[in-house]
Amino acid sequence: MKLWRALSPVPTAAAAVVIAVTCVLGNWQLNRAHEKLARAERLHALAAQPPVTLTAVPAPGDVADRTVRVTGRFDADRTVLLDNRPHGNGTDSRAGFLVLTPLQIRSDGAAARSVLVLRGWLPRDVQDRTRIAPFPTPAGEVTIEGTALAAVPRVYSLGQPASAEAGHRIRQNVDLAAYGAETGVALQPIVIEQRTDTGDGLARDWAPADLGADRHYGYAFQWFGLAALTLVLMVALGWRRARRLAGAGPT
Repeated sequence: MKLWRALSPVPTAAAAVVIAVTCVLGNWQLNRAHEKLARAERLHALAAQPPVTLTAVPAPGDVADRTVRVTGRFDADRTVLLDNRPHGNGTDSRAGFLVLTPLQIRSDGAAARSVLVLRGWLPRDVQDRTRIAPFPTPAGEVTIEGTALAAVPRVYSLGQPASAEAGHRIRQNVDLAAYGAETGVALQPIVIEQRTDTGDGLARDWAPADLGADRHYGYAFQWFGLAALTLVLMVALGWRRARRLAGAGPT
């Protein structure tokens, strides 16, 4: 008896679904790894270019991922602490905050405009998340450099959107448009991941763009392995059933 005739329809259909789904998930993990590696290559290439100087004029749309330089004054009173953020070096398991502060750009007569700056990482008090360790904010005019991001990095959050956290110093996420509307401050359409040391004691060993690529490859291997195992089991069971039916012969 041919193998395909010995395959039971329902188990075979279930196995086909499992194989299809696991292959899709495996490809998705491969794509995620490739995206991270491609962005890391892009950042490496852009880092070799001179920094883009930001002014009070809205930044161009292609500035994301570029190194930027800006001069202005931090608005410490509008600092936001983004909760549940891991340390960028990947070796510190403590929970912490990302410190986000608007910097009012030196306008030189132009209309006032600010840019949000991810200044660095701050460990969180394990007993009381509202007890914040002091970190100084430069009072005068500063010039900082960093990487331009298209948006504030987000974490998954159940329940209310970022706009519902308006007015709170500790938040899960911040949306640029919502924060601008909340504060009445004209913002650049980017966020700066600060690299310059301003003596505030914050950690700025940001996670590399390709962080996690190896993990995605590992997940892809697991999904493809499950698909292969399902195929082998389907063929083996069909072969055994074919032999059993062939041995039984006609009645």
